[in-house]
Amino acid sequence: MSQSMALMEYLEEAGHRVEAVYVGCNYPAPVPAYFRECFRDRMRCISSPYLLRAPNQKGILVGRTILYNLSRAILYLREIRRLRKEINAMKPDIVFNFYDLVGAVALGRVDPEIRRIGVGHHFFLHLKGYPCDRGPAMHRRLLGILSGLVMKSCDRVLALSFREAEGKGKIQVIPPLIRRKFREIRYNPGERYLVYLLSEGYAYNLITMARADPDFRADVFTGLTPEIELPPGLHMYSLDEATFREKMASCRGLITTSGFDTVAEAAYLGIPMVVIPVRNHFEQLCNSVDTERSGFGYRTMNLVPGTEKKMSTYDNKQYRQWVDTTAEMILKIVES
Repeated sequence: MSQSMALMEYLEEAGHRVEAVYVGCNYPAPVPAYFRECFRDRMRCISSPYLLRAPNQKGILVGRTILYNLSRAILYLREIRRLRKEINAMKPDIVFNFYDLVGAVALGRVDPEIRRIGVGHHFFLHLKGYPCDRGPAMHRRLLGILSGLVMKSCDRVLALSFREAEGKGKIQVIPPLIRRKFREIRYNPGERYLVYLLSEGYAYNLITMARADPDFRADVFTGLTPEIELPPGLHMYSLDEATFREKMASCRGLITTSGFDTVAEAAYLGIPMVVIPVRNHFEQLCNSVDTERSGFGYRTMNLVPGTEKKMSTYDNKQYRQWVDTTAEMILKIVES
């Protein structure tokens, strides 16, 4: 979602128009209000595959996710036909696919005059030297198959990267897509940590950390409200973008599950980080490895008392320069 919002900024600032955005609305969590506000009447819902979470809310259930989405195949086939029909009726110059499977299958047979571009960091699985050799081989293979399906439906794919790298074939490496609101934040370190959790189960680990260390203070953004009394050092917030940016501007450091966009935004500001990959989520495992390799943060599989002390400062000058070329690269691709 963050990537599509940033892309719209780059395009509209250059005089292009975003006609419509399709987003999967069948996920248990609602589409965030800030995303709806960004696209307003241009946002259209589709049913699309999603991941089933483990009961402890710390990971995903890979096997059940596959079986569940296979059981919904007829629904997805209907959505593919609808999406293809609407795209052909709009006749856009370009369709961008942010790694959506329904979108990929639909794009496989749209009007050949419509250019199709895939966007995501996942495409690094198809490049030599990708740093992630951890985790189950089957998870890597499954993600590789999905990436391959998306690539097959596109004329070009853009692999988002923390560092410059060589592409291959239809894969071109570009910097992360970061919205102007985040790039313009003036970061001044404060006393409280900022926490963003895709998997809400880790909130209970934070409670343990705060109880073990009364000096541990954090502003926590998550979809879960723990049903126990919170230590005085922890403040819980719903997923509100404006409040999140406000806390990011003055946080002591960031503790986050290993989503690509949150890490990319924090690294642009030079915020020290601890990243924890969602369990059984191969993409997040690779993100955490790449975050540590880039020098942005400390990678861990468990949040325990004292984890936040593993953070360290780093020089992000070269990374910022890389990100600042994103708009130029995107427009060159679009207008070529």
